[in-house]
Amino acid sequence: MAVLYGAKTPPGLTATLLAKEELYLVATRAVPSPGNSVDLMDVSRLNLFLPREGDVVRNQVDEAMAVRRLAANVIGEIESPSTLSAAIAGGLGATILPESAARAMIGPAKAWMARIISPALAVPMTLCVSSQQPLSAPALAVKELLLSIVAERSQEKRALVLVQ
Repeated sequence: MAVLYGAKTPPGLTATLLAKEELYLVATRAVPSPGNSVDLMDVSRLNLFLPREGDVVRNQVDEAMAVRRLAANVIGEIESPSTLSAAIAGGLGATILPESAARAMIGPAKAWMARIISPALAVPMTLCVSSQQPLSAPALAVKELLLSIVAERSQEKRALVLVQ
């Protein structure tokens, strides 16, 4: 069982869409905060640490930039969360992450996050299980727990939208 970002299901797995997570710019005070949201054109002017080409987040960013005749200023490719957090905390640049990953990083990196708009970017988050073997009873329990956590988060998010 795996929770993955992206719409492509690896061979031998069955995927269930859990959510679509919007992409956020994450940086420290070394980069002036734009507030709650930031335009993709402004993102293109920043020094960025992104995952390698082929990664679902990188693909979204590259495609959105290309459509607008922009180019990401990628100064490094980092996939290790701890290394990425250290680079951001050190003020070396900014990064683009799905919302849950961005929220997890802003505390340790003493960073801020801003939703990318114009256009809004999002990546699917899927729960993948083997299509060839049934899940064991403990694995089924974990799957149900994961599904309930995601459902709870979705309800909380809807409530926040209604209140705003």
